[in-house]
Amino acid sequence: MECMPEETIFVVDDDQGVLESFDAMLGDDYCVVMLHDGMKALDLLTQRRPRLLFLDIKMPGFSGLDLLKAIRERHLAIEVVIVTALPQDKYEEMAREYGVYRYLRKPLDVDEIEGITRTVLH
Repeated sequence: MECMPEETIFVVDDDQGVLESFDAMLGDDYCVVMLHDGMKALDLLTQRRPRLLFLDIKMPGFSGLDLLKAIRERHLAIEVVIVTALPQDKYEEMAREYGVYRYLRKPLDVDEIEGITRTVLH
């Protein structure tokens, strides 16, 4: 599939199962770029400029919050949806301070993911 920036979605999560779930949910209709590492994601984000990013918070090394902060510092126009299993409200508060589009808790709802994707990309 030829990837247009407006149809590209990044998913950054260190859990391979989550990445495979996103590919199953969205891979037939969109270009889904799946990454395990926040720092590698930042490098690619500045080159590819997707409009939508699904992002886990807890990852080794460069966390999702680190990546979110770096995106905002670089003024990249990317809608970020946090997808996490972390129950702590403090993470949600921090994410909202950085202007996330949505904050979702795992397990994921397929209809919700597809709805967010349609709203942001169309």
